[in-house]
Amino acid sequence: MSLEEKALQNDMAAYMRGEQPPAEQLTAAPRLSGWVATITRGPSGEYEMTLIGRATGHPYLLDGKDATTSPILWLDRKGRWARSQNRLWKLGEPAGEEVPIDGVDA
Repeated sequence: MSLEEKALQNDMAAYMRGEQPPAEQLTAAPRLSGWVATITRGPSGEYEMTLIGRATGHPYLLDGKDATTSPILWLDRKGRWARSQNRLWKLGEPAGEEVPIDGVDA
């Protein structure tokens, strides 16, 4: 198991216990503003939720560029942060849109 996979496993276990990400992790996390949730079918055919918004502080993206997260594995119920498959995100104000489900068949 890679270090990234182990970190993800530890994060998920902590969230299941009701824990929040440590303050230092949230401080270092990139921010996603004007975000909206989308649900699509992933490569395996299963439904995946991603977030799309303007990223700042991302290690590989220019500030202010539109970004799509990797699949979201945990979304803070108060909309303050999200854990994607690849990283923790701080969430700014959402775009105010509902999660689109058009075209998603049950």
